[in-house]
Amino acid sequence: FLASYLHHHATPHIIHRDVKASNVLLDSNFLAQVADFGFAKFIPDGATHVTTRVKGTLGYLAPEYAMLGKASESCDVYSFGILLLELCSGKKPLEKVNATVKRTITEWALPLASSKKFDEVADPRLDGKFDAEEMKRIVLVALVCAHNKPEKRPTMVEVVELLKGESKEKLSELENDELFRTAESSGLEDSRLPAEDSSDVISEANDS
Repeated sequence: FLASYLHHHATPHIIHRDVKASNVLLDSNFLAQVADFGFAKFIPDGATHVTTRVKGTLGYLAPEYAMLGKASESCDVYSFGILLLELCSGKKPLEKVNATVKRTITEWALPLASSKKFDEVADPRLDGKFDAEEMKRIVLVALVCAHNKPEKRPTMVEVVELLKGESKEKLSELENDELFRTAESSGLEDSRLPAEDSSDVISEANDS
């Protein structure tokens, strides 16, 4: 995955800051390519994050970035987790609960995953035609990526390993993570927003 390269092999390391469905393009071989580096930030050597004006798209923004402007590699991991949930469920990152409130995709998916109802997370348009174990793996990885606490999120290198499913032991550890022990897990905060705050791009004229 490109994000793994940006975070761990590029010099200096790069944070994309706007990982979302519309910024993932398919080439002629149907291989995914990350596009639009307009919000990207370099991470200085030895630094864990940069403090900057918030840019990106509501619904994909990590809590610590949206609230404090702390951009790190972990913020891209969070956005990637939201993207994974969006891909496997067919749902939007933010959906209306009623006329005034929106619910995040993680608030919807976590109780289902905690109850091991992974098939109910799957996009109904798939009509049940998917590998149940692969769906479970994707949902588990996505929700851990979207953990409310950045220190609990995996690195993109670890995400790649988990998605490849090369280690059943790691998948088992993931399934038994405290995040999934109860549907009332505190790992994903209640991020409900006023309905008028849609998944719009946040873009300030000046950046620092």
